[in-house]
Amino acid sequence: MKAIVRMLGLTVVVAIGLGSQSWAQGADELEEAGLAHFKRGYYEDLPKQRTAEAAAEFRMAEAALRRAIKQNPARASAHLHLGRTLFVQQKYREAAEVYGEALKIDPGNKPVYLQLASAREMAGDYPGAAAALEQLRSREDDPQAARMIDELISRMRARQ
Repeated sequence: MKAIVRMLGLTVVVAIGLGSQSWAQGADELEEAGLAHFKRGYYEDLPKQRTAEAAAEFRMAEAALRRAIKQNPARASAHLHLGRTLFVQQKYREAAEVYGEALKIDPGNKPVYLQLASAREMAGDYPGAAAALEQLRSREDDPQAARMIDELISRMRARQ
C-alpha cells in the first residue's frame, strides 16, 4: 500500500508495510545520479571491456539526466552531462541538439561549442560543425586559440 504525503512542498510517496520509502527526486539529485551512472559506465565498465554493463549505465544516466532537465530546463550542467552521455552512445544528432540547448542557456561556455562541433561532425553535419566553430571563433580573443579554431573550420569546410 502507498500513501502520498505532502511535506514542505514536495510530494512524498511512502510505501507502507514494505519497509522502504521513495521520495520525489529533485533536479540536483537526478543530475548527480545521472553523472554517477555515466562515470560508472565510462570509467569503470568500458576500460574492463564490460560493454553491456556500460550500455546499461549510459541508459540509466540518460534517463536520470532527461528527468533532471524536465524538472529544471534551465540547468546547463544537466544538458552538458546528457550531451556527453548521448555522444558516448553514438547518438550524435541528439547530442548536438542537447549541446545546442546548453548554449542557449550559457552562450559563454566556449568548450561546449567544441562539443557541439564534434557531435555534428560525427553525425556527418560538416556545415553545422563549421558553424559551431565559427560561433566559437567569434568569441575567442586568444590569437593562438583563434588560429587553431580557424584550422578546424578549414577542415570542416573541406569535408563538405
